[in-house]
Amino acid sequence: MARKLKFDLTVDANALLCPNPNEFYSKAYITEDIVNNYRTLPGIKYKTKIANVLFANDLLQASGCAWSATDSTLDAIDIDVCPISAMAQICRFDIEQSFVSAWMAKGSSAPFDVNAFMAYYWETMSMKIGEGIEQIRWRGNSAGSTGTAIDLCDGYEIKLCADAAVVQIVSATVTASNVIVEMNKLFSALLPAVQGKIKDLRFYVSSNVAAAFLQATYNYTNANIPSVDGGFQMTWLGIKIVTAQGMSNNTMVLTLKDNMVYAFDGDNDAKVLKSVNLEDTVAEPILRTRADLKTGFFYTNPEEIVFYSAGPCS
Repeated sequence: MARKLKFDLTVDANALLCPNPNEFYSKAYITEDIVNNYRTLPGIKYKTKIANVLFANDLLQASGCAWSATDSTLDAIDIDVCPISAMAQICRFDIEQSFVSAWMAKGSSAPFDVNAFMAYYWETMSMKIGEGIEQIRWRGNSAGSTGTAIDLCDGYEIKLCADAAVVQIVSATVTASNVIVEMNKLFSALLPAVQGKIKDLRFYVSSNVAAAFLQATYNYTNANIPSVDGGFQMTWLGIKIVTAQGMSNNTMVLTLKDNMVYAFDGDNDAKVLKSVNLEDTVAEPILRTRADLKTGFFYTNPEEIVFYSAGPCS
């Protein structure tokens, strides 16, 4: 008995085949525990400013009748976002040969459910967008000509390199034999007033540095680094280590997490998600989808940031 496959890519006005916009953009923007490792600014559609007030270290003084004011500085950081579009298309025949055949292989007697496919499709698309944003976050260069997503917006690396107030350290090739020594260079270069804020500090490291750290600390136990067998956690001197997948090799940043600002447009309007079936208009069995986003990467208090890199700074 032949199986009946119900296949219909029509996107009705009630958006039955569209994702929940909140869920879609949450997965696209907020990945890798972003909220715990960066200062997030959602809902930035064009430009805004972050106020920054700095007081003198000797704000406290002996009481007296005479007025003796200490210095304070009021500053603001301009925040702008880059508009980005994610566009994709897929042919109905490709779907039938891949997704549908995979379902048939399971032996299910149920007809093919297009809603299940679209849930899978939007899920995969949002995760792929998240991967692209992670690449831009660190290696983005709007003056670049690589023909890839990193040309769309400036990331942290190029901005930190151009700032003389950031503590710069020239990197070496990080291996399991020297990773601890190299990480300690960053901690030693950090302002003493910041070194004690362990809970709020973050080591952002590239994938190869994270791998070297894992090798160097495998099965090693002390007060700061539990053994792998005992529930390994990526920390050094009690500081959380964040593996930055988009960061250049042999690169690290040590600073307070709130100094690393991630701005994005968290608009949850369903109209910014578009899904069009061309089969009903131009007789092409193609489904086209589009999502428009805005994102930007900034930092505050550059004197509290230690940047270890041999990339664009060299």
